[in-house]
Amino acid sequence: MKRSAVLCLALVLLGSPAFAGGFNIYEFGGRATGMGGAVAARPWDASTLFYNPSGVAFLDGTRFYGGTTLILPTAKFVGAAPIFNNTVYSTKDAIFTPIGIYFSHKFSDALGAGISVTNPFGLGIEWTEDFPGRGISRNVLLQSFYISPVVAYKVSPNLSLGVGLDIVLSSVMLERNVYIFDSEGSPGYEVGKVNLEANSRMAMGFTLSAMYRGDRLGLGLMYRHKVNNQFKDGTADFTIFDNLSVPNVAAVAQNVLQDQKASTEIAYPNIFVAGVYYKVTPKFGVEFDYLWFGWSVFDQINLDFENDALDLTIDENYRDAWQIRIGAHYDLSERLSLRAGYIYDRTPQPIESVSPLLPDNNRNDYSFGVGYNFGKYQLDLSYMLVDAGERSTVENGVGKNPEGFNGTYSSRANLFAVSFGIQF
Repeated sequence: MKRSAVLCLALVLLGSPAFAGGFNIYEFGGRATGMGGAVAARPWDASTLFYNPSGVAFLDGTRFYGGTTLILPTAKFVGAAPIFNNTVYSTKDAIFTPIGIYFSHKFSDALGAGISVTNPFGLGIEWTEDFPGRGISRNVLLQSFYISPVVAYKVSPNLSLGVGLDIVLSSVMLERNVYIFDSEGSPGYEVGKVNLEANSRMAMGFTLSAMYRGDRLGLGLMYRHKVNNQFKDGTADFTIFDNLSVPNVAAVAQNVLQDQKASTEIAYPNIFVAGVYYKVTPKFGVEFDYLWFGWSVFDQINLDFENDALDLTIDENYRDAWQIRIGAHYDLSERLSLRAGYIYDRTPQPIESVSPLLPDNNRNDYSFGVGYNFGKYQLDLSYMLVDAGERSTVENGVGKNPEGFNGTYSSRANLFAVSFGIQF
């Protein structure tokens, strides 16, 4: 019976479809999104505070740049035969709105600083009521908030070095149905549901960066350190269904599924970014960025409960992963600019970890955008298609999901970004 209580709590922080490999989000500026996020080697606006903080030393005056990205994801699950008979299940419609808010100021010809608020790790997915994997996850939402003050200094007219601090807070919510298993191989009895919510303690990380800006050539490097967010006061609220038909199962549900506190932590990976920009003509420029994520920090989740007998370690075994981002812009005039981008995003998730909580896959993303400057103001609009394709948990006829919940997942997302900037 111990297994039933453990299963209803153990998966609180494992994730769900996000919008970059794992559960990383990288779309925090209308211009950057239009160029596929390939902006680490050029300081186009104050969003350089996120993409490469060293760029703030090249921005004149005092600037604000901010906006949001409307993310509309969809996901489907086709259950493997013979258990699920290839039945198709879909997620509910949802909209997510991560923000990118930036303020920068130039103190002297060489010294610049700023602060940003972003949500670089987050996820959310809600399956329909009849989804057969509702015992693993029915609804999940993870949000991170990075408050990042940075300072940058030009050691030469063309080279800037930057350092920053990441102050990180997170929140998580998970809803799932609860099953009790009375014997090995039992299909289980659906006895209730649980809602688990938690807010993290404040954690801190840092960034180091460098940028070279020439007339035609730009180079950028950035390192963002990993962060461990601890969730010490999570609450698990249980609801037991009425009129359970098996008396001994009902008794166990009432005795075991008691509201209680739980704690754990989640590791956000360290990130390394290298970018090269080249202005091919006075109006046309391209950038190539390589990103490496240290996702191997997400190897286990240790859960500690008020009832020590329920403590559990879950193996995730993520591997380090990388992305390639290519962006381009063409300036039709001094005011109007067109952008486009492409991303190949390699998943860090092994097949054994693919589940309704996080059915991740290698992704191909395509973007385009437009920007318009009018005096000291700027407006950037962009669209991105995130295509994760299909990924099955069945490999060579063998199901790989540890819970035996096997099938094929497919997901994609439409992203609409809008940002507004002003130079004071």
